[in-house]
Amino acid sequence: MSRKFIASILIAAVTVTGLSLSAAPAKAGNDDLAKLLFGATALVIIGKAVSDRNRHSTAPAETTRHDDYRREEERRKRREARRNFRQLPASCLRQHRTRDGRVRMMSTYCLERNYNHVSRLPHDCKIRVRTSDGPRRGYQMRCLRDRGFKLASN
Repeated sequence: MSRKFIASILIAAVTVTGLSLSAAPAKAGNDDLAKLLFGATALVIIGKAVSDRNRHSTAPAETTRHDDYRREEERRKRREARRNFRQLPASCLRQHRTRDGRVRMMSTYCLERNYNHVSRLPHDCKIRVRTSDGPRRGYQMRCLRDRGFKLASN
C-alpha cells in the first residue's frame, strides 16, 4: 500500500478517536488521562510517519568505479553494434551488366553468409536483374547508401 494512503488512514483514526473522547460524558479523572493518551498516540503516529518518510527519501547508494566502468563499457558496445549494423561487407559488392547498363548491388547470397542482419535490410532496396549469366538477386547499393548503409573498410 502507498505511504500516503496509510498516513491518511492513521490521521482519520486519530481524529475520530479524539472526537469520540471529547463527545463522551465527562467522568472525574478519566478526562485528563484520555487527553494524555490521545496526545501521546498522536505524537507517536506522526513521529513514525516522519521517520518512514525520511528513511525512504534517502539518496541511493553510490556506485563504485567498477559499476561505472561496466555501464560505460556496455554503452560503448551498444554504440559500436549500432554503428556496425550499418556497415556492409565490401566483399559482397557486385557489378553486373544488363541490357540497361551496369548495376551495382550487394549479393544476397554473400550477405547471408557474411552479414548478420540481412533480415533488417530495407525491402525496398531488393532487386532482381537479368544478366547474360542468368538472374541475380541482391540489394541495390545506391538505395542502401541513401538509407544510411555503407561499405565496411577492410
